[in-house]
Amino acid sequence: MDTKEIEILADGKLVVSEDTLIEAGLRGRLRLIIQQGEIRILPQSKTAPESVLEDLAGCLGNEPVADYDFRLKIGGLYEAR
Repeated sequence: MDTKEIEILADGKLVVSEDTLIEAGLRGRLRLIIQQGEIRILPQSKTAPESVLEDLAGCLGNEPVADYDFRLKIGGLYEAR
């Protein structure tokens, strides 16, 4: 495991070079997980088409819309959080 130190620029931006990302095996779309005192950079996982179809199964049926929240927190008539 290699450790690299980087600095935050004067304008508040944190820059990780492309070479560093490639060295870590991170290419393409990335996902950031931010927790107290920690930022993890992971490859963006692709959603399997089968899981999307399972989530959408039955949407054209007669079920109430509340049965299909799709893991969204519905806060109001036009709001999803």
